Amino acid sequence: MADRRVQRPRVLKNHHAPDLSARVRRAAPDGYDVHLDTSGHGVLADAVDSLARGGRLVAMVGLGTGPSALSVGALYTNDASIVGFAISNATTADLAEAARGVVDVLTATPWRPRIADRLPLSEAAEAHRRLEAGEVRGRLVLTPS
Repeated sequence: MADRRVQRPRVLKNHHAPDLSARVRRAAPDGYDVHLDTSGHGVLADAVDSLARGGRLVAMVGLGTGPSALSVGALYTNDASIVGFAISNATTADLAEAARGVVDVLTATPWRPRIADRLPLSEAAEAHRRLEAGEVRGRLVLTPS
């Protein structure tokens, strides 16, 4: 796999869009190094087709989704692979190592969470209502009154 700098992930909202495969290809014409399937709602063959040479599809769901059609040729001709991941299989040592990796990335990468709104702590019930209603894009910060 080519050595590439880590870039900001591209998020293509609305996984129900009929033109999703085309949008994915336009967003990364050379393909993706990693495709994380965390919903199980995508088309596995489209995900494989979106991989760059040497790319990996990580399946994190799928127990109840039934069989999936997939062209094995698309995998081996592109040196791509599919791996499964179930956090319940991780050992304590695996989890500790992953946590150290996350901490390293977070401390070495400047980032700021998107803050949607700041509310006084006395409005915690309103904050919960907004979150549960799906009205929030970003984080709600509760501040002491």
